Amino acid sequence: MILTDSERSELQQQVNARNVRADVVRRARLILLLADKHTWEEIRAKLDCSNGFIALWHKRFSAERLAGLYSRHAGRSAFKVTDRLEAR
Repeated sequence: MILTDSERSELQQQVNARNVRADVVRRARLILLLADKHTWEEIRAKLDCSNGFIALWHKRFSAERLAGLYSRHAGRSAFKVTDRLEAR
């Protein structure tokens, strides 16, 4: 995996920042380790993660770059007021 200078500096900032969520830091460290040509076995040992975790975030980063590292939560579905509820 090849990182641009701006991507590498952004990921380094996330890893070194003290006010960034731990899951974001973990993903940033993962991408930096992949870019530094570490094996999946070494990464699993350093980050205490599974192959699925590595594969998921590697794929998302490859497809979307930095934007792909942020988790996606669909959130709660919109509350729909039904006719019956409105009548009540």
